[in-house]
Amino acid sequence: MTETPMTPDAAIRPYLDIPGAKSPALSPDGGLLAFLDDRTGFHQIWLQPAAGGAAWRATETPEPVGALAFSPKSRDLIFTMDRGGDERHQIWLIPGADGAPVALTDDPTVVHVWGAWSPDGTRIAYASNARDRFHMDIHVMEVATRQARCVYQGELFREVVAFFPDGQALLVRDSARATMDQDLFRLDLATGAYEPFLPHDGRARYVAAKTRKDGSGLYLLTDQGRDFVGIAFLSFADRSLDWVVAPEGQDIEAMALSPDQGRLAYVINEEGWTHLLVRDLGSGVETTVVGLPPGVIASVSWRPDGSGLLFPLEGAATPPGIWQYDVAAGAASRVTDAPVSELIEGFVEPEVQRIASFDGLQVPFLLYRPQGEAPAGGFPAMIIVHGGPEAQWTPTFRADIQYMLARGIMVAAPNVRGSTGYGRPYHQADDVGRRMDSVADLKAVRLALGARDDVDDGRIGVFGRSYGGFMVLAALTEYPELWRLGIEFYGIANFHTLLQTTGPWRRRLRAAEYGDPVADKDLLERISPIRRLDRIRVPLLVAQGLDDPRVPPGESEMIFSGLRGLGRPVDYIRVPHEGHGFARRENRHGVFGAVAAFLDRHL
Repeated sequence: MTETPMTPDAAIRPYLDIPGAKSPALSPDGGLLAFLDDRTGFHQIWLQPAAGGAAWRATETPEPVGALAFSPKSRDLIFTMDRGGDERHQIWLIPGADGAPVALTDDPTVVHVWGAWSPDGTRIAYASNARDRFHMDIHVMEVATRQARCVYQGELFREVVAFFPDGQALLVRDSARATMDQDLFRLDLATGAYEPFLPHDGRARYVAAKTRKDGSGLYLLTDQGRDFVGIAFLSFADRSLDWVVAPEGQDIEAMALSPDQGRLAYVINEEGWTHLLVRDLGSGVETTVVGLPPGVIASVSWRPDGSGLLFPLEGAATPPGIWQYDVAAGAASRVTDAPVSELIEGFVEPEVQRIASFDGLQVPFLLYRPQGEAPAGGFPAMIIVHGGPEAQWTPTFRADIQYMLARGIMVAAPNVRGSTGYGRPYHQADDVGRRMDSVADLKAVRLALGARDDVDDGRIGVFGRSYGGFMVLAALTEYPELWRLGIEFYGIANFHTLLQTTGPWRRRLRAAEYGDPVADKDLLERISPIRRLDRIRVPLLVAQGLDDPRVPPGESEMIFSGLRGLGRPVDYIRVPHEGHGFARRENRHGVFGAVAAFLDRHL
């Protein structure tokens, strides 16, 4: 009996169904681990004994859970949740991490940005745009009474980083100028005084801050005065900034200060992969955590007794999970259950390559090569462009890529100019008037890929999401002869309409990156793919969440309507009740099933 071949949409589902865990949080007594897990179809809170054991589901909410944080004094657990991916998160509380969640905020039209618990666990601080949808104000709530008050009103975007140790002031990160051009302020909760905390010249970003218990200062993850992010100590006595860990050519992505204040754990980025180290602040001696699979660590925290570390880890061939490191034993191990799938053994890790762009700039890209010998004529290939653009392609777990590799499709994932992880000059090299230089980088990667002996130069497509979706459209309109197909999710078609319709709380931040709608009107028109849509010659697949607040559906509707009017081949998937991404498994089945079928037809 002959087996019926599996359709592409059915074949990709087992890859999409591999579950993952992320966002670990430890209760202050060290006994309970909370984390997000999508085994039920979208992210929910799960709990398990911190020492190990069976996990149980703590939430059964109708929407995916966002952030989560334990009180520093109890097992009270805060989490955030929006509706349909609209990013208008509300703040919820699970008292004692047991029982039904309680809504602390309940206006679905308002964005609430989680901030921090107070040191005594009686208050929370957060930002919201309740007063004015364009501006984020700072609020403090008494958790016991649910009474909130606005403690600062300001213009544009800001968020709470932490309470000061005495609980009388907040450290606030202010991004009024740009996402990566920030200032730190101290907000006095008694007087309302909002004072610059670390005046500086030039651009700077502040990724995290860890305050010393003795009130002498805090450790900052920042690139102030440097091209790369390092760890510095800010003394409260004289406001001096002394570098503690400041590697050249690498960013530090995350850090954690030990409970005894004597050690720093930190995560360093090397070509997209991350490594975890522990530094003794007294002696300066460092220990590298070994025994981990290659991948990416997004955060790190100490166990309350200082005996070890807890962190999420995922890699190209390693589905997301929660891991730990025992300091005394020097051993690392996975805490959450490893997913079971026969597919995992065949997963492929990428390698870093570089190519010179039009001006000689070296552009890195991660190359994922299918296993085995290339077919006659070479592998077909896809170039996948990251979003942001202020981001970096890193070797995280991508079910779609592993499916493509299994189907014999090579994948290249470039970090074109404008990407983070390679220093400030590289990151700023695509700003405003230099936007199309990054598209030229994409062309250079495409030509290098097509020149390989094991690649079919006539079968190369391009895929991207969000800003990566813009890059797909720009590639197809700027260099139409180079591509076999395009796939874009919620991409930018017209920068003018994007800046008019994106969430008002983020509008100014996007203009700082792309250009001002008035001052840079001609530039924005030139780089908007909708103006050159007739140049697209190849089949295009578009997917869009209809509740997306970042790149609203109008952008995708324009592309679909324009190409359809021109008689060009275009497929369009509208996904109700999804935002800037597809959070629900059934929607991922539909969207990526369509991607698999599209590749099967056209590549």
